[in-house]
Amino acid sequence: MGKYIPHRPIIITANSSFYLLHYRKLLIKKLNQKNNLITISPKDSSTIKLSKLSVNLPWRIDRSKDRNLSSFLLSLLRMLFLVRAVKPKLIHSHTLRTSLIIAIVCSIYNIPCILSFTGLGLLSKDNSSSLLFRIVLKTIMFFSIHEMKGIFTWQKSFNRSRFIFQNKNDKFIFISTNKKAEVLSKVIYGSGIPEEYFLKKCNKLNWAKINPKLQFIYCARLLVSKGIKTFIELSKSFPEHDFIIFGEFDYSSKDCINKKEFLDLCENKNIIFKGHQKNPLLKNKYQNPVLIVPSYYGEGLPRAILEAFSLKIPVICSKQATINLFTKKELYVVDHKEYSYYSAIKEFMLDLKNGKIKKKISKAYSLSKNFSEKEIVSQTQKLYEELL
Repeated sequence: MGKYIPHRPIIITANSSFYLLHYRKLLIKKLNQKNNLITISPKDSSTIKLSKLSVNLPWRIDRSKDRNLSSFLLSLLRMLFLVRAVKPKLIHSHTLRTSLIIAIVCSIYNIPCILSFTGLGLLSKDNSSSLLFRIVLKTIMFFSIHEMKGIFTWQKSFNRSRFIFQNKNDKFIFISTNKKAEVLSKVIYGSGIPEEYFLKKCNKLNWAKINPKLQFIYCARLLVSKGIKTFIELSKSFPEHDFIIFGEFDYSSKDCINKKEFLDLCENKNIIFKGHQKNPLLKNKYQNPVLIVPSYYGEGLPRAILEAFSLKIPVICSKQATINLFTKKELYVVDHKEYSYYSAIKEFMLDLKNGKIKKKISKAYSLSKNFSEKEIVSQTQKLYEELL
């Protein structure tokens, strides 16, 4: 199956249709112009819209059982059947578990593959799972550089696979498990900011008011590791300002906040729950919005931060969420050991009063221009050409 035939399709896959539609939409459109393209993903609320962009094949997996061996083997078996039926010339996978499965499948069928690590996730932060985490990375590397030549017979091949990381930290962690991965790895920062963000008239804070009413915004799944509890607790310290939550319950993640607990925590009158909305920073008009990203999850690149930069919305985030790419020149960085979110908000309010916020927002906006979706797609397509 590994022999290159031009008319064979390209497969793009992930552990959710939402991910492909929200983060890979332009890439899918571009690939469809010159290639036969098939997407493979589980059914969710985004599947119907994704099916309008590409031929979409359903992949039945249970994300809530990510660490269950029998569930993993069943997902692997289903992917083996799908790939054998499609006979692709290249597979591009996203997310850690999907990339592990695709690495194995492509090794068995000798298919070129690109594995995108969209963040190493909570597993990389869980000390109790550090051994499992390293085993997963080493397994991905083994199958990425080996091809099956017979039953239990493997041959090394360094020209079949490439790895994409959204930040240098993740790339370093992966390479530490096998130094040979260095030449196969490339950092491409996230999925890019859609063009519509740059076309929209930028939000401007109301500088005239000494003490304006602010709208602090949370945009993420309602996970403890994403900082939802931190955000809610913070609202109690600033009752005169609004705390707006955009996000959804993801019960496939073990640290998803319980719905009853969430409702109990949201007793404060200044908390406004909007649920899941597409592009909330872009489509909602607020006079004085401030994005807060209190995450300690294993982020690849938090796109909400770049979206806020492009719209000239100030950002307060955890040190982990900066991924050593963003600095205090563009946003307010919280290190829990030395600096709290409360202190960051107070500093922001002071900068708002003395006008220093303008310089920070200007630097952030300039930085965002380097991460357009067009540029990210262009870099990704160059890797396709390199492999094919």
